Parts: sequence; C-alpha cells; structure tokens
Amino acid sequence: MGAGARGERNGWYHRLYARLLTRFSAKYEPMVATRKAELFEGVGGEVIEIGPGGGVNLRFLGGGARWVGVDPNPYVEPYLRREAERRGVSAQFRLGSAEELPAETDSADAVLSTLVLCGVSDIDRALAEILRVLKPGGRFYFVEHVAAPPGTSTRRRQNWVCPVWKRLADGCHPNRESWLHIEQAGFATVSYDRFRLDLPIAGPHIAGYAEKGK
Repeated sequence: MGAGARGERNGWYHRLYARLLTRFSAKYEPMVATRKAELFEGVGGEVIEIGPGGGVNLRFLGGGARWVGVDPNPYVEPYLRREAERRGVSAQFRLGSAEELPAETDSADAVLSTLVLCGVSDIDRALAEILRVLKPGGRFYFVEHVAAPPGTSTRRRQNWVCPVWKRLADGCHPNRESWLHIEQAGFATVSYDRFRLDLPIAGPHIAGYAEKGK
C-alpha cells in the first residue's frame, strides 16, 4: 500500500494518494506500533526506506540515524519533511523506485519497507536492489500484508478483488506471497513472524528481517 515503482499517473492522482495514505496511516499505525517498535529497535546509521509515505516510521529510529526516503511520488515530500522536523531526524528525500534505488552499492546499514512489497511492479528486482545497497551484515526490515493461505476464504477474496484493488490502491497486490520472494532473494538469514490484523482483504501480515551475508 506504500509506493515502490508505479506506472505513470497524473499529478492529481499522486496528490490524492499522498493525502489518502496519511489518513490510512492514522488508522493502521496503532495496530502495528508495538510490533514496529520491537522490530526497529536499534536501527540506526545509514537507513534507506522505500515507499515511506508520510514518514510514519521515523519515530522508531534512533537519534543518530541518517535517513533517506525513496519514493516515486513527489507529493509525499512535504509530509516527510514535516514529520522529520517534528521527530528531529536527519532526513533526505530522493525521487526514485524500489527497483532502481538511487544509492551506492554497500552504502546502507538498514533498509526499511512497510506495506510496499505488495505494490512494486517487480518484487524480485526490488529485493535485488535492496541487497545491492546494503552493507555486508546489513539488514532489510519489513512489515508487509501478504496473501492468505491457499484454499481459505480470504485468499479467494484476495484473488477475486485483485484486478480492481490494484487500480484503486496504486498497484497493490493483495494476494502477493512476498515471503517466498524474500526467502529466495539471496539473503544469508531470513526471520519473520506471521500475524493477522482486523482488516478486510489485507489482514494477513508478516514482519521480520533479512540479513545480507558478510
């Protein structure tokens, strides 16, 4: 539901989506705040976040973090700058996509993704880029809504609604098995938990990290 790499849209759509994303976050974030606080504890150094939306994850970063947000939607930048100033975080915004991160190889201590992998146009390419920019031993942290188990009523609903959902939610695939792509991306270690939120269609979630080999 965040932004990774999207098809071209008119400016009005990007403006509207940036505004709607902040409203959705106000309802969603309380559901995952405790889990995020535990997962992101100690994250610092050079941090890249893909599809940062309005900057909802900045509050979890340590004071020494040097954060770069990468998003293809230029209209999220004002929201990000206000939130970074409010949180006292050193922040930069770079226009770009998850599939072509505007960052040097082996330059990031951590990469963050929350509700983004569902919407990137090429998830395997995005994960390859994350691996590229991470320093050896760096970690990719993620909180993502994912496909429900095959054969369940939720999975059937996800499959049925996917074509319309993608158009309304900026490319989001509610039935994407993101965990399989992460496991097969080439990380040295992958660790995650499954949980479910009280949300229609997008209730099934995973949260965890994947570490680049040293």
